[in-house]
Amino acid sequence: MSHGVGDLTRDFERWLAGVIELVPAGLEEKHRALATGELEFLRGTYYLWLVRVAEELPEVHSRSAVPIVGDLHVQNFGTWRDREQVRRWGVNDLDELATGPWLLDLLRLATSALLAPHLHLDGHEVCAELLAGYAGAEPGPAADVTGARSTHLAALVPEFKDPERFYARLAEGEPARVPARVAKAAASVAEAGWTPTWHEHDAGTGSLGHRRAAGVGPAADGTPHAREAKQLGPGTAVWAARHVDHPPRPGDLYELVQEAVHGSAGATRVEAWQVRDLAPDVVRIELSGLPRRHERQLLRSMARAVADVHGAEPQAGKLARHDAGRLDAAELVALVRTMQDVNRGDLHAWRKAHLSG
Repeated sequence: MSHGVGDLTRDFERWLAGVIELVPAGLEEKHRALATGELEFLRGTYYLWLVRVAEELPEVHSRSAVPIVGDLHVQNFGTWRDREQVRRWGVNDLDELATGPWLLDLLRLATSALLAPHLHLDGHEVCAELLAGYAGAEPGPAADVTGARSTHLAALVPEFKDPERFYARLAEGEPARVPARVAKAAASVAEAGWTPTWHEHDAGTGSLGHRRAAGVGPAADGTPHAREAKQLGPGTAVWAARHVDHPPRPGDLYELVQEAVHGSAGATRVEAWQVRDLAPDVVRIELSGLPRRHERQLLRSMARAVADVHGAEPQAGKLARHDAGRLDAAELVALVRTMQDVNRGDLHAWRKAHLSG
């Protein structure tokens, strides 16, 4: 039985408010942002995605289970530096890790790619590239941007932002409070002698309304550094279990995946909070507007990065890649078209309810 977008959103937000402290102004901003476009709406409604896939495409849940990213889309990839200071690129948002069907990630990634503006590739081309990249992947650490096998990524990574301006803007936010245990965890993955001040910080769409702050300040050597702290909650899949029969299963997967992909040295998790590095060279590659050849290369690299996450459990990842190798691109296109239509219909209903008058 289908549920209305308004009813599901209210139920999700009531549930979330019962488990973490929400920021009302952030929720209002999110509600406005959702109406701005199809990709923005998809990014901000992972809770809705889980319900709609279960309603419209229950066959997706028959695929083999792996550690999935969950809230995956084309803007959830970026660079970081690992413990050896190797600059890597891959999935940089692991807030919704859970165990679920591998196809859930590929389906959401493909859907988001086809909602990205100024894309040259058609649906079949996008799905073919993603399936080929995923099925042919050899999971391991995320791509080394400076490595010989990643020259196409190195060419696409944006130039560093002005460091002085970057840190100054983070410090412009209103003073913020973070729990002492979170501040301590952030200091543990920062440079020696780091003495930050904490400021309100907004980024993304899906987590608007969550408590979020940026710690900015000098290390002992005087160089500026920053960490973001964001309150997560127990995971959207926990809420989804109230509405669907086979949601992804949340679990303690963060350390497992971080180790597998050689995650950021500046990231950690403490209770229901995520800490991550903020730096001028922590950037993402935008798919929109790239030449066709680079679109193909980037989509394949995205698929391989997803396989790195799924491969944190090697045997499960191997089964998933074998399964993907047997899936025809036309089959994935059909699934994507269904979810595009569903997303478009929900966005129309959202706009009608929130922009009328």
